[in-house]
Amino acid sequence: MRQVERLTGSTQRALALALLIGAANTSLAQDASAIRAGTYTYQLSLARPNGEATSLGTRTVTVSETALGGIPGWLVAESRTGTLVPTFDSVFVSRADLSPARWIAGIGTAQLAASFTRDSVFGVVQNYQGRANFVVGIPPNLLLSAGLTERMIELLPRKEGFHASMTLLVVPGTVPTLVPAELTVEREETVTVLDRAVRAWRVALRAGAVEQRYWVSRDDGRVVRTEQALPEGMLVAELVQRN
Repeated sequence: MRQVERLTGSTQRALALALLIGAANTSLAQDASAIRAGTYTYQLSLARPNGEATSLGTRTVTVSETALGGIPGWLVAESRTGTLVPTFDSVFVSRADLSPARWIAGIGTAQLAASFTRDSVFGVVQNYQGRANFVVGIPPNLLLSAGLTERMIELLPRKEGFHASMTLLVVPGTVPTLVPAELTVEREETVTVLDRAVRAWRVALRAGAVEQRYWVSRDDGRVVRTEQALPEGMLVAELVQRN
């Protein structure tokens, strides 16, 4: 029972980090026209130090064209099923420059809703601690959600040594916090994705003691695998299908 409780807590923290996170830096601005509509399905698992793997369900990210208030944009919607804690995430960004306009996310009973201007985010968080409104000043070109962050990483220059400083917007409770972070394209290497060898670029996102790794396929430029270290092992996501 205690193992299950520890796994649940760590997985919740990992999913929370993946969902309730934003990255902002003008040097990351890319050609927004390179984004394409589609659906990405990832298989989630926990790889333990003893070699065992525990299935944590699937994660689906859908990118679709839409409009909000008459402004053309992209809707990046994400959901996780079969996990210990069901999650959902939807973020609307403008088609012209990918600037965010609306963000809704939830992890279990915790929920977040936010709207954006060019320099601020206004929102509300509700969880076991209660309900709270917030207003936070933000840097330009804010990225939100794991799904949108992956799509933006796919737009980055695939060049060894590419580096950018970032600011993460983390919501650990009811008060958002800005955390310095670094994004680095480390090297090209071969990674295993569902027992298949894929040549890819490895990209690292680091914020304090937290690190998330992404592998971007050299063939089609898509994020095919991600990893995040947890006390119980490695949280792994592998691309199963893309439509």
